[in-house]
Amino acid sequence: MKSLKRFSIVTLGIIALIGAIGYAQTDLSGNEILARVDEQSQFLSKGSMIITLQFDNQYADGTTSENRFAGLSKQVEGGEEYSLIYFVEPEDVSGTLFLSVKVSEGEGARTWLYLPWSEEQGILKELVAEKQKQSFAGSTFSYQDVGSREIVDKYDAELIGEDTLTVDGEEHVAYVLALTAKPDADTDYPGGKMWVDENTWLMLKNEDYNETGNLEKTMEVLKLGEFEGNATADQIIAKDVLEGSSTTITFWERRRPDEEISDDTFDAENLDSFDPTVYGLID
Repeated sequence: MKSLKRFSIVTLGIIALIGAIGYAQTDLSGNEILARVDEQSQFLSKGSMIITLQFDNQYADGTTSENRFAGLSKQVEGGEEYSLIYFVEPEDVSGTLFLSVKVSEGEGARTWLYLPWSEEQGILKELVAEKQKQSFAGSTFSYQDVGSREIVDKYDAELIGEDTLTVDGEEHVAYVLALTAKPDADTDYPGGKMWVDENTWLMLKNEDYNETGNLEKTMEVLKLGEFEGNATADQIIAKDVLEGSSTTITFWERRRPDEEISDDTFDAENLDSFDPTVYGLID
């Protein structure tokens, strides 16, 4: 899904979606609200994180598929961001690794795909820009979506009103923002809308509009939770409106490792020796 938000599934953000500290603010501009979303979304992404999650895909022809993943992420002072996704199920793709590395602000992430050719060796491929736009594991998300993306530097936001959304049986008052791509920004969509919880800065809903002004993609929080005292999105659904497909993402676990994850773990040259049992990703 070519979403407008800063979004990295492994770095929990599915980053702009998953963490916020409560603030009671009024009289904010659209850009100030957008900055709050970005600021608070990074609160949980600092340091090292381990997650497990599931994709449930529904296709236009009525068929379905399911994928289970486990992931590591790390964000260090200075802006470096690392994420590594381990494919757990189905069995035919188990052991596949997806690595995203961003070393400086203002630059896109480099991404790699490691395919286990045999027990002794695998194939490592760096994904070029066009490959990054392809579907990730048959979902409505692209490889690019799974890597880190920024919205504050690429979009201007205008506060256009308030709305009340029902999420997991509870009503949430939300700011409604209209997003417009900045003139020189490299973006997938020229505009969109975002619903931001007024109390937690959690993004509850997002809409992406294409060049013709038609709605193309949506994302919506289905279930809420809590981690380290902060609101989280425990389940979201992303829909490709034009294709008629959807992906539901369920986060099963979020936890901090006992020690910070080494930078060497996120070195593409070390993927062939990665051991998921070290981090409890598999039994």
